[in-house]
Amino acid sequence: MSKHGFFQITQKVFLRRGKDLLILRDRKSGFGDLPGGRMNEDEFYGDWLESLSRELKEEMGDACEIKIHPRPILIHKHRVSDGNHPCVIVAYHGEFLSGDIVISDEHDYIEWVDAATYDPKPLFFEYMLDALQLYQKEYVPLIPEGKLDSKVRFV
Repeated sequence: MSKHGFFQITQKVFLRRGKDLLILRDRKSGFGDLPGGRMNEDEFYGDWLESLSRELKEEMGDACEIKIHPRPILIHKHRVSDGNHPCVIVAYHGEFLSGDIVISDEHDYIEWVDAATYDPKPLFFEYMLDALQLYQKEYVPLIPEGKLDSKVRFV
């Protein structure tokens, strides 16, 4: 008989600036990453978007304005490389509105890439690679210009 698992939750943002998608590289692992991060235990019963906002400010500074669409667009499995913990990705669509991104020391690389044509294989690994490829296949065609409007519905 198998036992129930315990999983961490990481919230990530597919952050768009028009046709471009923001990618990062994790300093410790050297693998590709998206803005966002793991939820603290005391944040679980609170507003998850506040937890995500905290992570975004930690990773990108507070000199930029971002619109996060509150309904998750993607749920995916993940393994946190630091400790090899099983994790669930809850991913959101975000729009970069203005300002300057100042990345934290958690990342050592930042780039805006074409969301439709970017090849994530050289940088992304395992489940984050799967999630990014799924986003490119399923969601980028629905929002080619990066703006989510009331006519676009994710199910």
